[in-house]
Amino acid sequence: MKIKLFEFGDLFWVPEFYHAFLRRFMGALYKVFGYHKMWLPELNAFIDKAGGTVLDPCAGSGFVNELLIREMGKKDIRFNLSDFMIDKNPEFRKRINSLGDDRIHYLEQPIDVLKDNPDFRCPKIFINSFHHFDHEQVSQIFKLNLPHGDDVLVLEYCDNSFMAYVSMLLGPLVAMIMLPFITERRLLLVTAIFTYLIPIVPLMLLWDGIVSSMRCYSNRELKQVLASAGFEDVKVTTTFRRNLLYPAGVTAHHIEAPKAE
Repeated sequence: MKIKLFEFGDLFWVPEFYHAFLRRFMGALYKVFGYHKMWLPELNAFIDKAGGTVLDPCAGSGFVNELLIREMGKKDIRFNLSDFMIDKNPEFRKRINSLGDDRIHYLEQPIDVLKDNPDFRCPKIFINSFHHFDHEQVSQIFKLNLPHGDDVLVLEYCDNSFMAYVSMLLGPLVAMIMLPFITERRLLLVTAIFTYLIPIVPLMLLWDGIVSSMRCYSNRELKQVLASAGFEDVKVTTTFRRNLLYPAGVTAHHIEAPKAE
């Protein structure tokens, strides 16, 4: 069974200044360490196979999707975004849709990936979000997509490994250094107080990072879930890459839908 632990970044009652800082911190990490670029070979191959149209149903702010689109340089792409929190954060949709880039679009309504959505039957991409689903939910995602020929691509910056945990331990220190440069001005005072004077934010970041790493799926675990869902012959291709700036590395799992007979 997958470990059932909460992450502060998922809880609605957690003050907005933490959510806002977490989003900006993650965005800064993408820019500084460039680990999203290490996903590009798998993402390009996935979109080529998909025919250009894919859905990220847990896109959050959409910032990493925007970075990936810029790096890909492809023209024939339709990157649809959705998220269950979009009603609470409509500014995410507004920002993405104001980019003027036809390749990326935030849908007006959230798409429940655990329910059948005939209008959005297409290959799915999960960027740093798949570890939030337990085994039963992952099984449901596979049952709703694979029989229709829709592949699933799982991209994670964390992993259940020693180096990943070392990276998460260093995360709060990096956050404390970056805070003055990335925090919204209106939230700077309260965020600084709960970072430097009362170090709640670093502790929350540490908890969320460790829990995320513990929850990440391995190739073996994905195959076990697939087998329990009746997909014993489904191919799972796992790729791991690291660079000097991010030695903990990133993972890509491509779950390929069985070919129609």
